[in-house]
Amino acid sequence: MGDALHLVRTPHFDAVFMLGEADDEATVEDVDVLVTLEDGRRFSATFLTPAAVVRWMDSEPEEYERLHFQCPDLVITRHAGVPAMTRVLELARERGDLTSLLTELPPAAADEDAG
Repeated sequence: MGDALHLVRTPHFDAVFMLGEADDEATVEDVDVLVTLEDGRRFSATFLTPAAVVRWMDSEPEEYERLHFQCPDLVITRHAGVPAMTRVLELARERGDLTSLLTELPPAAADEDAG
């Protein structure tokens, strides 16, 4: 598979998809992403397909976890893969929904920016 950190640059934001060791960027169904806007603000999201949500719930040992799923920065996407998830981000930006779709992160520390 590819690199664990998959960078997608667009004219309006950069998105770093954090792939697992066995993930393929074309078919990944469960991935965290860090989005940095042109103004430096950072946002996070956890993208899951409906099938990934079901697999996650089915794998839980406790009934409580099998009956519901919650994730604070969850974005459910119809299609798998980094290109499909990037398209969701692009369309959200075009509609003015990007910053409400994602979870805003605190500003990066000065020492992080220098690295």
